[in-house]
Amino acid sequence: MFNFGPSMKHFSDLVLLEKIKASDHNAFDVLFDRYWEKLYKAAYARLGDDVIAQDIVQEIFIKVWQRRENISINISLENYLHGAVRLSVISHFRLQQANDLRMQDALERINLLEDSIETIAGYIELEKTLEEAVNGMPEMLKKVYMLRSDDLSVKAIAGELGLADQTVKNYIAEATRRLRVVIVEKYPEKHLTYLALLLPLLHK
Repeated sequence: MFNFGPSMKHFSDLVLLEKIKASDHNAFDVLFDRYWEKLYKAAYARLGDDVIAQDIVQEIFIKVWQRRENISINISLENYLHGAVRLSVISHFRLQQANDLRMQDALERINLLEDSIETIAGYIELEKTLEEAVNGMPEMLKKVYMLRSDDLSVKAIAGELGLADQTVKNYIAEATRRLRVVIVEKYPEKHLTYLALLLPLLHK
């Protein structure tokens, strides 16, 4: 990692971004040092591949520098960078060959996402909406949702939580119903696309 003086290390993200817009290499290095590890861990958690995770994070920082003069960020810089990681991971999977029906289904949903959400900020807004909805669920329902989102099977979730398989299925159905209501109310013009993308994740 880089070694910076105390004043540079404690610059806020907003100040760093303004300096980067003015082509300040030192400010960019501080930003890189501040977020590299966090972004790498986020990418690796989704990919399980060290090299690809590093490449994705490196490419994000390269794009930030290349677009520095015109970059416009209306959310926190950290959220912007994490959103960039998630979209880059989606793009990576989109480019992989579909070897089975499940992957083909995933790719179709990814294409829907990319067609419907044009900006990182829009993607983060959708994620935030879903996160708020999940956080408002009863504890056991939330646990089932989170485990299902992590790709656990119904049987695995039942074993993890000490529930019957049918109970887990009932929880998944209820989580689906609640998310559908939230998405329809929040995104009336795009809700069909968002539902087609997100809800199949709970019914794999």
